Amino acid sequence: MDREVIPIGDCMRKVAIIAGSKKTAGAIAGQLNAILGELITFIGFSMHEWMENRDDFHMVLISTHTIFTRHIAPRIKTGTVIFVIRRTLLRKSLEKVMAIPSGSKLLVVNDERDSAEETIALLRELGAGHIELFPYFPGAATWEESTVAITPGEPELVPPFIQQVIDIDERVVDVSTLVDILTQFQLLNNETRTMLSRYADKIVTRSQGIQFTLQGLLHMKTILQRTLNMVQDGVIAYDHDGTITLFNRTAETIFGCTSEDAQKFTVEGLLHREGVDPMTFVEEWKDCLVHIKKQKILMNRQHIIENGHVTGGVLTLRAAKKVEELELKLRLQAKGYEARHSFGDLITVSQNMIKVVARAEKMAKSDLSVLILGESGTGKELFAHAIHRVSQRADYPFVAVNCSALPDNLLESELFGYEEGAFTGAKKGGKPGLFEQAHKGTIFLDEIGDISPNMQSRLLRVLQQKEVLKVGGTRLLPVDVRIIAATNRNLARMVAEGKFRDDLYYRLKILQLEVPPLRERREDIPLLAAYFLERRGANQEGLEPIHEALRRYDWPGNVRELENTMEYIAFMNDGHLTVEDLPMYTNESAAVDVPHEWAIEQIVPVQAAGIRVEQLVLEIIHHAKAAGKNAGRRAIVTAVKEKGLMISENEVRKTIDKLRDAGYVEVAAGRAGCRLTPSGFQQVRNGTG
Repeated sequence: MDREVIPIGDCMRKVAIIAGSKKTAGAIAGQLNAILGELITFIGFSMHEWMENRDDFHMVLISTHTIFTRHIAPRIKTGTVIFVIRRTLLRKSLEKVMAIPSGSKLLVVNDERDSAEETIALLRELGAGHIELFPYFPGAATWEESTVAITPGEPELVPPFIQQVIDIDERVVDVSTLVDILTQFQLLNNETRTMLSRYADKIVTRSQGIQFTLQGLLHMKTILQRTLNMVQDGVIAYDHDGTITLFNRTAETIFGCTSEDAQKFTVEGLLHREGVDPMTFVEEWKDCLVHIKKQKILMNRQHIIENGHVTGGVLTLRAAKKVEELELKLRLQAKGYEARHSFGDLITVSQNMIKVVARAEKMAKSDLSVLILGESGTGKELFAHAIHRVSQRADYPFVAVNCSALPDNLLESELFGYEEGAFTGAKKGGKPGLFEQAHKGTIFLDEIGDISPNMQSRLLRVLQQKEVLKVGGTRLLPVDVRIIAATNRNLARMVAEGKFRDDLYYRLKILQLEVPPLRERREDIPLLAAYFLERRGANQEGLEPIHEALRRYDWPGNVRELENTMEYIAFMNDGHLTVEDLPMYTNESAAVDVPHEWAIEQIVPVQAAGIRVEQLVLEIIHHAKAAGKNAGRRAIVTAVKEKGLMISENEVRKTIDKLRDAGYVEVAAGRAGCRLTPSGFQQVRNGTG
């Protein structure tokens, strides 16, 4: 039957030791007080002294079971826990015995017959079977066949005829008895287990299983501590009393103290020292934000449960800054929000353009908003990428959005995100907005002049408050974002006409950059033309006659139009290309015109007008690209409508799919839309679809 565990509370634990002699009792008490004296008080009694004792003790330890058989049984209060002490030898003492030659005959000298016989039994148990041992004690008959004696710390009792004395020191308390005592008082924990393991290394334990277990536990704790020191989070483990049992290296950094210093506190005491209110230790916590050593820390707490009872817990701590950096890194990798261009990608020898680049490089070092002005196709987005690449935010996301490409409600949800259930078709769990995904980085708002008054108001609030409110949400989310905006419109005139908010305008144009059109940097045209042809791996033979024509042309579509023209040349050059073959010098207008025979006075469906849809779409793509304009589905629908015709976006999609399958068009990703293949160019020139 298991003994009842002793409930002690805060009072000092007292244990009595009863032995045959006062000397033996005192020696055992001294040993135990040296080992466990900080936790328990041990008091030794001889049998005679115990009979006169009137004090109560929580536990009684008996030096040997023969006290009950050879003496009057000691009076012990009913219900008191009683253990018989198991004793053993120090390792160095046993080594002395094992070195004695085999077959030797020795006396074992003790103060009592029982003690001498127990010492002989112990030596036999510990492996000293190679020698003969005979008990000797005061009053025993003289036995002079041996001239060598073994004594456990009592050389004064050795008879005079003995020539050699081997003192093996006092017998010591075995670790198994210490385990029984600590278990009974509920004191067996990580700290006392470590102490027991160290003690077991010094003695020859009579219970090898306990020794191996303690050594294994100590080894496991060492491995666990080393493992936890590799973890980037702070980890603190504690027992049911709040005593800290594990404290890893990251926790040392967070709290600014060593593991040894931390273990002088309870876990609550350690938190209180840092001014942290640990709330309640009854409940578990998750992502509790606290301040330790002037840094924000996310703290979690989980219970350790054994047999249905909470026996301790674990705190994990992580610097909020680390969490934020990791989240941003994951966003950056997952979405590909990176600036792809640098100032080195700008090809120019124009002094005017070189000055603009120098201004942009200077602006990049600031964290202020930048407004980039310039005609379509001048490279405003490239400047935005390059500014971000050399700014202090270069390691964080660069998010670009074309404000004119999305309707107002869709642009709102893209910029600010939405909560689950905000509208029909909203994703489960909601969606983060582009401002949220650009946190710590840069957001590039292209075609800012095209946003509605409502979007202007919402954008102004973000700039002023540095907070966003998701569509359908109620919680403001702080964001730290640098804004670079661009437009080909005259915002100052729009402000004067009341079409653009003046307060938003002045917040956007803290730093203003104007990118010159290509016609104002004609010296760059040959460089850019050569670069675009080289990038396509195109044949450049026989193009000398058209170089001057390229320089003289005004390029209303700027660099984008030049790039598209070079693509046309790369496809069509057979070594005999002339100026008349260039898209801008053909008989067709550079604008997106429909041939005269297609002109219709009122809006009617394309099919009803008897026009071949495939040929119409090919012509529109051709002229749009020649003018440096977008050739996406929506742009094609708009171009058809301007000519008095009507076609749905779905019809355009199907037509483009058919043209792509026929090898006449390529569909590019993003905003680039469609472009003609060499076969498509030939179809346009032939006028057949």
